[in-house]
Amino acid sequence: MNSPSLFEPNRRVLVIDDNQAIHDDMRKILVGDLLAREALQDDEEILFGVETAPITRFEIDSAYQGQEGLAKLEQALAAGRPYALAFVDVRMPPGWDGIETVSRLWRVYPALQIVICTAYSDYSWNDIRRRVDPSENLLILKKPFDNIEVVQLAHSLTRKWLVSRQAEAKMADLDGMVSERTRQLQAAHEAIQGEFRERARAQEAFRVIFESSTVSIALLDREDRYVDVNQAFEQQFDVERPVLVGKKVGEYSELCGRSALSLRQSLQAWGDQDAREFTHELSGRRRTGLIWTRQVEINRAPHRLCLLLDITDRKEMEEDLKRARRQAEAAARAKSEFLANMSHEIRTPMNGILGFTNLVLETPLAEDQRDHLETVESCARSLLRIINDILDFSKIEAGKMELELAPFSLQDCVRGAADVIVPAALEKGLTFHCHIQDGSADQLLGDSTRLRQILLNLLGNAVKFTNGGSVTADIATAPLPDGRIELQVAIRDTGIGIPAEKQKVIFEPFRQAEGYMTRKFGGTGLGLAIVTRLLEIAGGRIWVESLEGAGSTFHFVMPMRQSDSGQLRPARPVTLETDAPKPLSVLVAEDNDVSRLLLVRLLNRGGHRVIEARTGLEAVEWCQKASFDAILMDVQMPVMDGLQATAEIRERERRTGEHTPIVALTAHAIKGDRERCLDAGMDEYLSKPVQRGDLAAVLRRLSLSAQPAATA
Repeated sequence: MNSPSLFEPNRRVLVIDDNQAIHDDMRKILVGDLLAREALQDDEEILFGVETAPITRFEIDSAYQGQEGLAKLEQALAAGRPYALAFVDVRMPPGWDGIETVSRLWRVYPALQIVICTAYSDYSWNDIRRRVDPSENLLILKKPFDNIEVVQLAHSLTRKWLVSRQAEAKMADLDGMVSERTRQLQAAHEAIQGEFRERARAQEAFRVIFESSTVSIALLDREDRYVDVNQAFEQQFDVERPVLVGKKVGEYSELCGRSALSLRQSLQAWGDQDAREFTHELSGRRRTGLIWTRQVEINRAPHRLCLLLDITDRKEMEEDLKRARRQAEAAARAKSEFLANMSHEIRTPMNGILGFTNLVLETPLAEDQRDHLETVESCARSLLRIINDILDFSKIEAGKMELELAPFSLQDCVRGAADVIVPAALEKGLTFHCHIQDGSADQLLGDSTRLRQILLNLLGNAVKFTNGGSVTADIATAPLPDGRIELQVAIRDTGIGIPAEKQKVIFEPFRQAEGYMTRKFGGTGLGLAIVTRLLEIAGGRIWVESLEGAGSTFHFVMPMRQSDSGQLRPARPVTLETDAPKPLSVLVAEDNDVSRLLLVRLLNRGGHRVIEARTGLEAVEWCQKASFDAILMDVQMPVMDGLQATAEIRERERRTGEHTPIVALTAHAIKGDRERCLDAGMDEYLSKPVQRGDLAAVLRRLSLSAQPAATA
């Protein structure tokens, strides 16, 4: 802390705003008429006989765009006169907005204190957090300004800038002191270690160790003559001790002829060495060793102690392990690619089978035709469930399953799961209810997709094994001591129940309570195992209470975090009835003819207007000449895939200020696929085969918020 500037206040302020009036106001508030204020201060002292507070002299610089503000900041830093504080407006067309400007200013000078000036209609706090990492150096000032608030901010933040710089300088001084003290301690430690080694070598136990050691040991004098070698040395180098003693390193021709130059150099090099690798040949085999050397004193004469360890087998094992690892990684990549391709190849035709079967079932049919088609649909859905379970279980077993952390609505997640289960429950004549307890947190941070999967598994099982009565889900949240919250779910049914001795078995892979249940009810026996593993990964647990013939209650708890925008929502059952969605203008980008035709038919049946595109490039071209309420975008397409097409559309929208919801369609079902779609700028995600209920739910959400687009 030797720089004088660390003891002098920095009142330099940069104002970045495209409105000249804001700059004038800032100058009036922070600078004003200094001469008049000083004269008034003198008058106050004379009239009232009190000592007045000193006048703070702020230095104000102006910039009217983010680029200009960054240039002034760089100039100030180059001149050694940094700004302590910047007021940055949010809206500054054209060019960078305030959030982009803040990000770029901090890249150049992270210590700059910044006040975001906003009317709160520009960006919410969450919007700002998503674009700029939250920082202790960032504050928000709401327009219109309060003069006193501006003055207080200017005083406080310029003072904070100075105190922060002083603290950094102090920490640097302390680091230097710690480093010096550490160096002193290390030097003392090394001296003590040297004394310890010298005493240890003087012990008579050296001879016992020398003779019995399985590590090769050689003792050399100052002239590099062999004084002694142990039995392990004789065996390692196939030489007898009497032949070596008294000879210099390199004089024994047979040993030198079989050893590599690195060994001779290692033995002849005077001084301490640690684990120096050398190679030599013995009986026609190339061998590898490590050598350690230490200077010792024997009878007040300097000697050198050499320890040599043969690591040939270890090196060969390491090479074998490296080869095995490369092969395993190649196999894992091949397996991953195979799963991805098989998922795509199976799900694409399954999309057509299920979709068109459902469409035909909605038409007038003979009784035997309807029975046959319903059998086809049941078999196809069973096959799809098996594919999903095997893929999920494979990912979990391989340790590839990771849970994402993203904000979501608990009520929307529960509603989404309930919408899928309700048709099956109503078909069996069951009463179905989902209740979220009063006072439960709604806005959570977690993996909503996996939570929905858990709910679907448990609710689906409850409906499947219940022939009459009801299925009820009770959901609540409770605070945990570490600041997180615990999601608590109980799913009750009036079904067949589970025998007590089978209640633990059902959570194991490929196991069901009774063998006949597989034949009667179907399934792979993986559903509950997947639920159990997902909850374990999330830090939760699951258990069951059941009485055979009287129903079951599955409980699970799952720790989560509450979103910053978390709120309490009153208890109410999830609404099962939904209003008919408004007609939308939809662009369908899908290269597979069967899948595209199915989507078009489903959308037309819902009253939506549809435009078709066969490639990502066609989708981009359509978006340039027409507006749409939503885009259904396949990920894998020729010419330009869905991710590239989304990037092109989003780039155009950044210039126009528009935003069209894009729903990803993919037949892949492997880790990272959903994340890649959302990272590319897509808003929703549907995996193939596209379930009619899932598609309807997505369109319903879009229709509630969509403004009618121009007809394409």
